[in-house]
Amino acid sequence: MIELDNISLAYGSRTIIEGGSAHLLRGELCALIGRNGTGKSTLLRAIIGHLRTTAGTIRLDGRDVATLSDERKARLISFVSTERIRIDNLLCEDVVATGRAPYTNWIGQMQDADREIVGEALREVGMEAFAHRSIATLSDGECQRIMIARALAQQTPIILLDEPTAFLDIPTRFEMCRLLHRLAHEQQKCILFSTHDIDAALPACDSTLLIEKQGIRKVAIEQAKEVIASLFGI
Repeated sequence: MIELDNISLAYGSRTIIEGGSAHLLRGELCALIGRNGTGKSTLLRAIIGHLRTTAGTIRLDGRDVATLSDERKARLISFVSTERIRIDNLLCEDVVATGRAPYTNWIGQMQDADREIVGEALREVGMEAFAHRSIATLSDGECQRIMIARALAQQTPIILLDEPTAFLDIPTRFEMCRLLHRLAHEQQKCILFSTHDIDAALPACDSTLLIEKQGIRKVAIEQAKEVIASLFGI
Protein backbone atom coordinates (compact mmCIF):
# COMPACT_ATOMS: atom_id res chain seq x y z
CA MET A 1 0.00 0.00 0.00
CA ILE A 2 2.74 2.49 1.00
CA GLU A 3 6.14 1.93 -0.60
CA LEU A 4 9.11 4.08 0.34
CA ASP A 5 11.77 3.28 -2.24
CA ASN A 6 15.23 4.62 -1.35
CA ILE A 7 13.82 8.06 -0.52
CA SER A 8 15.63 11.16 0.68
CA LEU A 9 13.90 14.17 2.23
CA ALA A 10 15.12 17.61 3.19
CA TYR A 11 13.73 20.35 5.41
CA GLY A 12 15.14 23.57 4.01
CA SER A 13 18.86 22.97 3.54
CA ARG A 14 19.00 20.14 6.09
CA THR A 15 18.71 16.52 4.99
CA ILE A 16 16.21 14.71 7.23
CA ILE A 17 16.09 11.26 5.65
CA GLU A 18 18.62 9.81 3.23
CA GLY A 19 18.11 6.58 1.32
CA GLY A 20 15.25 5.13 3.36
CA SER A 21 13.07 2.21 2.24
CA ALA A 22 10.03 0.46 3.74
CA HIS A 23 6.80 -1.20 2.64
CA LEU A 24 3.53 -1.00 4.61
CA LEU A 25 0.68 -3.37 3.81
CA ARG A 26 -3.10 -3.31 3.66
CA GLY A 27 -4.59 -4.23 7.05
CA GLU A 28 -1.46 -3.09 8.91
CA LEU A 29 -1.27 -0.62 11.80
CA CYS A 30 2.19 0.93 12.01
CA ALA A 31 3.58 3.47 14.49
CA LEU A 32 6.07 6.04 13.19
CA ILE A 33 8.62 6.64 15.95
CA GLY A 34 11.65 8.85 16.28
CA ARG A 35 13.20 11.59 18.38
CA ASN A 36 11.97 15.16 18.06
CA GLY A 37 13.29 16.78 14.90
CA THR A 38 14.05 13.53 13.09
CA GLY A 39 11.40 14.16 10.43
CA LYS A 40 8.24 12.28 11.38
CA SER A 41 5.87 15.04 10.27
CA THR A 42 8.03 15.73 7.23
CA LEU A 43 7.75 12.10 6.18
CA LEU A 44 3.97 12.14 6.59
CA ARG A 45 3.75 15.28 4.46
CA ALA A 46 5.81 13.60 1.76
CA ILE A 47 3.62 10.49 1.76
CA ILE A 48 0.47 12.56 1.21
CA GLY A 49 2.21 14.42 -1.60
CA HIS A 50 2.63 17.81 0.08
CA LEU A 51 6.42 17.60 -0.04
CA ARG A 52 8.60 16.25 -2.85
CA THR A 53 11.38 13.80 -2.17
CA THR A 54 14.90 14.89 -3.13
CA ALA A 55 15.57 11.32 -4.27
CA GLY A 56 13.73 8.02 -4.54
CA THR A 57 10.03 7.30 -4.98
CA ILE A 58 6.96 7.10 -2.76
CA ARG A 59 4.22 4.84 -4.13
CA LEU A 60 0.63 4.57 -2.96
CA ASP A 61 -1.05 1.36 -4.06
CA GLY A 62 1.70 0.93 -6.66
CA ARG A 63 1.48 4.47 -8.10
CA ASP A 64 4.08 7.21 -7.74
CA VAL A 65 2.51 9.87 -5.50
CA ALA A 66 4.27 12.60 -7.50
CA THR A 67 2.26 11.65 -10.61
CA LEU A 68 -1.16 11.50 -8.95
CA SER A 69 -3.78 14.22 -9.36
CA ASP A 70 -5.19 15.84 -6.23
CA GLU A 71 -8.50 14.07 -6.88
CA ARG A 72 -6.82 10.67 -7.15
CA LYS A 73 -4.78 11.25 -3.98
CA ALA A 74 -7.95 12.25 -2.13
CA ARG A 75 -9.42 8.86 -2.99
CA LEU A 76 -6.29 6.96 -1.95
CA ILE A 77 -5.12 8.61 1.24
CA SER A 78 -6.66 10.61 4.09
CA PHE A 79 -4.83 12.56 6.78
CA VAL A 80 -5.71 13.37 10.39
CA SER A 81 -3.59 16.22 11.74
CA THR A 82 -3.04 17.39 15.31
CA GLU A 83 -5.25 20.42 14.62
CA ARG A 84 -8.41 20.59 16.72
CA ILE A 85 -11.49 22.15 15.09
CA ARG A 86 -13.30 24.36 17.59
CA ILE A 87 -16.02 26.29 15.74
CA ASP A 88 -19.29 27.13 17.48
CA ASN A 89 -22.41 25.75 15.80
CA LEU A 90 -20.41 23.46 13.49
CA LEU A 91 -22.07 20.08 13.92
CA CYS A 92 -20.05 16.89 14.18
CA GLU A 93 -21.86 15.30 11.24
CA ASP A 94 -20.99 18.33 9.10
CA VAL A 95 -17.31 17.92 9.95
CA VAL A 96 -17.44 14.23 9.01
CA ALA A 97 -19.33 15.09 5.81
CA THR A 98 -16.33 17.08 4.53
CA GLY A 99 -14.68 13.71 3.99
CA ARG A 100 -17.13 13.12 1.14
CA ALA A 101 -15.73 16.07 -0.86
CA PRO A 102 -13.84 13.86 -3.38
CA TYR A 103 -17.12 12.15 -4.32
CA THR A 104 -19.79 14.85 -4.29
CA ASN A 105 -20.92 16.73 -7.39
CA TRP A 106 -19.40 20.02 -8.56
CA ILE A 107 -21.42 22.08 -6.07
CA GLY A 108 -20.57 19.73 -3.21
CA GLN A 109 -24.12 18.46 -2.81
CA MET A 110 -24.53 15.40 -0.59
CA GLN A 111 -26.62 12.50 -1.85
CA ASP A 112 -28.46 9.91 0.28
CA ALA A 113 -25.58 7.47 -0.19
CA ASP A 114 -23.11 10.07 1.13
CA ARG A 115 -25.25 10.66 4.21
CA GLU A 116 -25.34 6.93 4.88
CA ILE A 117 -21.56 6.77 4.67
CA VAL A 118 -21.25 9.68 7.11
CA GLY A 119 -23.60 7.94 9.55
CA GLU A 120 -21.66 4.69 9.27
CA ALA A 121 -18.35 6.49 9.88
CA LEU A 122 -19.76 8.02 13.08
CA ARG A 123 -20.97 4.58 14.22
CA GLU A 124 -17.55 3.03 13.53
CA VAL A 125 -15.89 5.39 16.00
CA GLY A 126 -18.73 5.24 18.53
CA MET A 127 -19.84 8.85 17.98
CA GLU A 128 -23.27 8.45 16.35
CA ALA A 129 -24.96 10.03 19.39
CA PHE A 130 -22.86 13.16 18.84
CA ALA A 131 -23.92 13.77 15.22
CA HIS A 132 -25.94 16.90 16.06
CA ARG A 133 -23.62 18.21 18.76
CA SER A 134 -21.41 21.23 18.12
CA ILE A 135 -17.82 20.10 17.77
CA ALA A 136 -16.82 23.00 20.01
CA THR A 137 -18.44 21.19 22.96
CA LEU A 138 -16.40 17.98 22.65
CA SER A 139 -13.45 16.80 24.69
CA ASP A 140 -10.11 16.30 22.92
CA GLY A 141 -10.68 12.54 22.72
CA GLU A 142 -14.18 12.95 21.29
CA CYS A 143 -12.94 15.51 18.79
CA GLN A 144 -10.19 13.14 17.66
CA ARG A 145 -12.76 10.42 17.05
CA ILE A 146 -14.76 12.82 14.86
CA MET A 147 -11.63 13.60 12.82
CA ILE A 148 -11.01 9.86 12.37
CA ALA A 149 -14.65 9.47 11.30
CA ARG A 150 -14.04 12.16 8.67
CA ALA A 151 -11.10 10.11 7.35
CA LEU A 152 -13.31 7.00 7.27
CA ALA A 153 -16.02 8.90 5.37
CA GLN A 154 -13.37 9.69 2.76
CA GLN A 155 -13.19 5.92 2.12
CA THR A 156 -9.48 5.76 1.41
CA PRO A 157 -7.48 2.54 1.76
CA ILE A 158 -4.66 4.49 3.46
CA ILE A 159 -4.97 6.70 6.56
CA LEU A 160 -2.16 8.77 8.07
CA LEU A 161 -2.38 10.41 11.50
CA ASP A 162 0.01 12.89 13.10
CA GLU A 163 0.22 12.34 16.88
CA PRO A 164 -3.39 11.14 17.33
CA THR A 165 -2.91 10.57 21.08
CA ALA A 166 -1.49 14.04 21.80
CA PHE A 167 -3.40 16.00 24.46
CA LEU A 168 -5.37 12.91 25.52
CA ASP A 169 -5.46 11.45 29.01
CA ILE A 170 -3.85 8.05 29.58
CA PRO A 171 -6.97 5.80 29.30
CA THR A 172 -8.10 7.63 26.15
CA ARG A 173 -4.67 7.15 24.56
CA PHE A 174 -5.02 3.39 24.89
CA GLU A 175 -8.62 3.52 23.61
CA MET A 176 -7.50 5.52 20.57
CA CYS A 177 -4.79 3.01 19.68
CA ARG A 178 -7.21 0.10 20.08
CA LEU A 179 -9.65 1.91 17.77
CA LEU A 180 -6.96 2.31 15.11
CA HIS A 181 -6.06 -1.37 15.46
CA ARG A 182 -9.68 -2.39 14.93
CA LEU A 183 -10.11 -0.15 11.89
CA ALA A 184 -6.91 -1.43 10.29
CA HIS A 185 -7.85 -5.07 10.77
CA GLU A 186 -11.63 -5.02 10.26
CA GLN A 187 -11.65 -2.57 7.34
CA GLN A 188 -8.28 -3.64 5.93
CA LYS A 189 -6.90 -0.10 6.03
CA CYS A 190 -3.19 0.65 5.89
CA ILE A 191 -2.77 3.02 8.86
CA LEU A 192 0.43 4.86 9.76
CA PHE A 193 0.55 7.24 12.72
CA SER A 194 3.35 9.22 14.31
CA THR A 195 3.61 9.03 18.07
CA HIS A 196 5.77 9.52 21.14
CA ASP A 197 3.31 7.44 23.16
CA ILE A 198 5.13 4.14 22.94
CA ASP A 199 3.37 2.45 25.87
CA ALA A 200 -0.07 2.93 24.29
CA ALA A 201 0.98 2.37 20.69
CA LEU A 202 3.04 -0.82 20.76
CA PRO A 203 0.38 -3.21 22.16
CA ALA A 204 -2.00 -2.17 19.36
CA CYS A 205 0.42 -2.09 16.42
CA ASP A 206 1.55 -4.70 13.92
CA SER A 207 4.85 -2.95 13.21
CA THR A 208 6.87 0.19 13.81
CA LEU A 209 8.65 2.51 11.39
CA LEU A 210 11.71 4.01 13.04
CA ILE A 211 13.58 7.12 11.94
CA GLU A 212 17.16 7.13 13.16
CA LYS A 213 20.39 8.68 11.91
CA GLN A 214 18.66 9.91 8.73
CA GLY A 215 17.48 6.36 7.99
CA ILE A 216 14.18 4.51 8.01
CA ARG A 217 13.80 1.04 9.44
CA LYS A 218 10.64 -1.05 9.66
CA VAL A 219 10.68 -3.27 12.74
CA ALA A 220 8.29 -6.08 13.59
CA ILE A 221 6.41 -5.47 16.81
CA GLU A 222 8.09 -8.45 18.50
CA GLN A 223 11.48 -6.71 18.29
CA ALA A 224 10.22 -3.14 18.66
CA LYS A 225 10.67 -2.65 22.41
CA GLU A 226 14.31 -3.69 22.39
CA VAL A 227 15.13 -1.66 19.28
CA ILE A 228 13.32 1.45 20.59
CA ALA A 229 15.06 1.17 23.96
CA SER A 230 18.39 1.18 22.13
CA LEU A 231 17.30 4.09 19.92
CA PHE A 232 16.34 6.27 22.88
CA GLY A 233 19.09 5.02 25.19
CA ILE A 234 16.73 3.64 27.84
